[in-house]
Amino acid sequence: MLRTILLSLCVGILGSQTASAAEGEIPKFDIAAACRGSSSVQTPAKCTQDEQTARDQLAKQWREFKQADASRCIQITTSRAASANYTELLSCLQAASAPQRTDPFGPPPSLVK
Repeated sequence: MLRTILLSLCVGILGSQTASAAEGEIPKFDIAAACRGSSSVQTPAKCTQDEQTARDQLAKQWREFKQADASRCIQITTSRAASANYTELLSCLQAASAPQRTDPFGPPPSLVK
């Protein structure tokens, strides 16, 4: 019974985050909780500043990201035990929208028979 309730709660939370991406809204993460749960060596003040900066950058660029990428990155960011945070979401979206790079060494050589 408890497991069912917890599963329903998790689905509801993830569903609301995914729905907000589909509607074009940036998800609302608890910056204080993300910084408390951070295993980073930075101070809580620096963590909070970084999170706010990432959120501000997301606000400026949000409409430029594909909604499919936004939904996927929100799901990835919120699916782990650690608190969801804006820096991870921004990194995921930047990686998803980066042009696919080709191998700097070119294609592998073909063997001549």
